[in-house]
Amino acid sequence: MENLKLYWEFHKSTLLVNWLFSVAFSMILVSPVLIPVMSMSGGPLLSIFYKQLAHKNEFYFYYNQGISKIKLIVVSLILNVIVGLFVLIIIYYVKYT
Repeated sequence: MENLKLYWEFHKSTLLVNWLFSVAFSMILVSPVLIPVMSMSGGPLLSIFYKQLAHKNEFYFYYNQGISKIKLIVVSLILNVIVGLFVLIIIYYVKYT
């Protein structure tokens, strides 16, 4: 249970960069439907790259808790895909009902 909290904390720490990039890129292309798509693809990759550059030592904290960097990245990407699909379903539901 403690590991789930740690995965969630890591994921929360990547959300700001992810959503800023996703919204900015979607505004450039003038397509609000791209926000969830970008939040599932480009945003997470950019936020993890930022995390690697700016907060490199943070990964040691998770490693000391028994969580590898690969596991953190995979779980964060899975959570982003789940949230993105959920938002796409809501957009589709609102648009066609």
